[in-house]
Amino acid sequence: MKILIADDEHYVRLELSGLLEELIPGVEIDEVENGSQMKNHLEKNDYHLAFVDIKMPGQSGLDVLSEYSDLHKKTVLVILSGYSDFDYARKAISAGVSEYMLKPVMKVELSDFLKKIIPSLQILNSNDEIADNSLIRSAEKLIYMRYKEQIGVAQIADELNVTPNYLSSQFKKHKNQTLTSYITDLRMKTASEMLILPGANVKRISEYLGYQSSRHFARLFREKYNKSPSEYINEYRS
Repeated sequence: MKILIADDEHYVRLELSGLLEELIPGVEIDEVENGSQMKNHLEKNDYHLAFVDIKMPGQSGLDVLSEYSDLHKKTVLVILSGYSDFDYARKAISAGVSEYMLKPVMKVELSDFLKKIIPSLQILNSNDEIADNSLIRSAEKLIYMRYKEQIGVAQIADELNVTPNYLSSQFKKHKNQTLTSYITDLRMKTASEMLILPGANVKRISEYLGYQSSRHFARLFREKYNKSPSEYINEYRS
């Protein structure tokens, strides 16, 4: 089963994708954060189900759906919104939307909806698998909230009340990368966005991202992007 989640809030995408992974074995999920990315994915993929934020940067979810008037014939559409507004719901229904859900989406509500639209769907019942997925989701949330601090496997494991070895093994199993590399990737992505801002300073950015040594930060950045932070800045400005 292939699902698209279009929402500009990282936590919403993280929470919803985690719930879907718990409920649907082998689900394939694509995530986008704005209308332009959503259009690009819709043009290149066929989805069984799409969760679309009603408000996103640039074009809204409803604006994009209106351009794909026949989409509802092959894709079950669900509008997500933080606003309990009848006018929004009415517009969504007129665009061929099957469901209107308020954020945050609750697991019971999502499970009931999935069973309703796909009666043959086998909802995951394995407690062990659900506990593992829940652990990874919790770890990702902690990382996203605290990746700018000096945080690693030991601190995250302690907060989640599991051993570092268990957390490391489960994270690698589910994410296909180590927890440490996941944190580094997030920091480097943030760094790449900050370095192109006016007045960017490598030392201040490295400290902001939790690195005591700007040389260490620069080495990691080069490993990721095959160029130093300074080279990255100069290339962008040239």
